This record gives sequence, structure tokens and C-alpha cells, in this order.
Amino acid sequence: MVDVMTVDPMVGTDSEVSAVLAIGKRKRVARTSANVPLVQSATPWLAPSVLVAMRHEADLEIAGPVDEMALAGAERAQAVMHGWYPAQMRRVAVRADSVEVPVSAEGRGVGCFFSGGVDSFYSAIKHSDEITHLIFIHGFDIGLNNEDLADRTRTALRAAAADLGKPLIEVRTNLRQVHTGFGLDWEAHSHGSLLAHVAQVLGGQLSKIYLPASFPATAMVPYATHPDLDLHWSSTAVELVHDGVEASRPQKVAAFAHNDAAMRNLRVCWYNRENDYNCGKCEKCIRTMMNIRIAGASGRCSTLPAEIPWDLYARTYMTSGGIESAQENLDGMRELGYDDPQLEAALRGVLDRPRLTNELLHMRKIAAIAPAFAEFLWTQMTSVRERRMARATQ
Repeated sequence: MVDVMTVDPMVGTDSEVSAVLAIGKRKRVARTSANVPLVQSATPWLAPSVLVAMRHEADLEIAGPVDEMALAGAERAQAVMHGWYPAQMRRVAVRADSVEVPVSAEGRGVGCFFSGGVDSFYSAIKHSDEITHLIFIHGFDIGLNNEDLADRTRTALRAAAADLGKPLIEVRTNLRQVHTGFGLDWEAHSHGSLLAHVAQVLGGQLSKIYLPASFPATAMVPYATHPDLDLHWSSTAVELVHDGVEASRPQKVAAFAHNDAAMRNLRVCWYNRENDYNCGKCEKCIRTMMNIRIAGASGRCSTLPAEIPWDLYARTYMTSGGIESAQENLDGMRELGYDDPQLEAALRGVLDRPRLTNELLHMRKIAAIAPAFAEFLWTQMTSVRERRMARATQ
């Protein structure tokens, strides 16, 4: 017997929507809010719910009418995801009331998802004449419990948006946590459909939204945001456009390296050491500092150190992504005509590094965080023990 997943949108407020997603006894409440009015319909819940249903091989039942173009697109999106991940993502039936939604682009704007990173600054500046709004989402790369970093990021992105002459739409959602609870992988399966959800709830404000590409066309791989996938999450109301596949990261940075808004507010760090806006020490920060150097703009970015920590880079454990980025920067030097023996030697040192050496660096990294992890576990155990003792004495 095939399991059934149900999605029940709840009555929301002007600026908040929510829905109950359930499979058997497993149930999650998804919530999304923003600083603008949101669409109160079932259509925005289609994309994220389809992927949960596929992951659990459960037919999907959505309570409420769903835009017919979105339903047809979800069928095509299922074909793409199943083709990429046949063992993990199985095609399922979707049951919902199909409706034709008459809408007009008149009075609505054009948006661009905007994290403050390389990809989003590139797309925002490239399409500046067309884009009317930028969109920041809290709950994706910054956890909902990290209000400190979220506040600093919002402040910086408001300033960047103002410098670019665009209002910033600020969204907050727990959908990443909901997807994780249902066992979806963020990079492989999840985040593209969650961006689609945000796009559709903003349908009252925007008729078209640019989704900045994570990879150039020459390095495209199956991924949750992809030019072969994102267009299928469009609806009658909102067109989704995957943008920026024509440029590598060095080329993107070169395109905006002399833009003051970008250089004052660029945010690329995933590690967030000590909750920094950019730590300046992780592989992603350093690779971006190299991008800036290749673009001939060393020292212009106020959110990253001017000097590259060469010794630290040489000791950094490289994931496959880090190795690919080193090659991309080396290629970027050639493409942009930048001659720098010191930078070239550092990049070749990573590319020529023996696999065993890289694994030893990985072990050292793990060993370095072990004491902190042990302290965290001890703190948690102590806290639990103290709560139990407190209850026992009541």
C-alpha cells in the first residue's frame, strides 16, 4: 500500500503563511513570514511538498486549489529529480484541485534572491535595470536561532540594497528544518524547492524572480537549483529564472569588484567562525579573497581581509569543492590575464597535494574541534542531570 502525504494550509495573517505537512504519524508545521503581504493559497506549498513526498514514495494530497501551470511544472520537476536520484526520489501522484489563476504582471515587480554573496551580487547588478526588489531569506544559510548574525546580515543587506536602489524583502521560514526532519538533503534535494516556495508566496508583489546560479554551465552537476529544474517551479503568477551560468566565480567577482555596494557588504562565509559576518580564514573566504585579487581589486572589500593568509591556505583541508575552486581560480587567472606567481604557486600546491596529506589535514582539523565538542557534550549532560535533580527535589 502506497503511503499518503497530506498538506493542509492554515489560515494565516497578511504577512505570514503556514501549513501542516504529514506522513503517517510524522507531522511538521511549516511557517513563512515576511515584511510584505504574502499569497494565501495552496500553490506555494506544492514545490517543497512534492520533494518530501518523493523522498518517502508517498502520494501527495494538497487541501486547496493549486495553480494548473504549477501542477504541470511539478510533474516535469519530478521527472528531473527522479532521473538524477532514482533510488532516493521516486515519482508520486499529486492530488489537488487544479485552478487557472488569471494574473497580470502590471503593478508587480521583478525580484532577485539576495544573500549578499558572489552569485547574488552578480545577478543583482547584471539585471539592475530590470530588478525592482531584492529578497533575503533567514532560515536558509543562517539558522533561525542565530538572531545575532541574522540581524547583522539584514543590516548589511539593507545597506547594499539601498546602495543599489532596491527595497529589500525580508523573509523568515522554518522550511529548511521541516525538510531536514523529513530526511531531505539540503544541497542535493531541498533548497531549490524552498526558494520556489518563497517565490510563490511573493506572487502578489513580483511576477518574475531571478535565482542566482551556484555553478557555471561548464561545471553543472545535479543540484537542488539547476537550469533544468528551476523553471519547472514557475506558476501562472511567478516566473523563476536560473541566472548566471555563463560566468565562473572569478568572472563574477571581476564584474562587480569595483562596485561600492558589493565591496562594502559582500558575505560569503559558511563557517562563521565566532559568528563572524565573514571569518576570513575558511576555504570559501580565502577563495573569494583570491577572486578579488585576480580581479585587480585587492583591499577594496571591507568585509574580508586585504591580505591572503597563505600559510593557512596551505594547511587547509580541501573538500572536492575546495579543489574545484582552486582549479577555477587558476583558470580565472588565465582567462582574465592576471599574472601572480605567488597565487599560482598556492593554487598549484592545493591541486598537486597528495591525497594522504589532505586526509591528514582533515584528521588534524577534526582533532582540533574534539575538545570543544567534548565540552559541549559535557555541558549538555550536566544540564540534563541538574534538571533531573531539580525535578526530584520539587
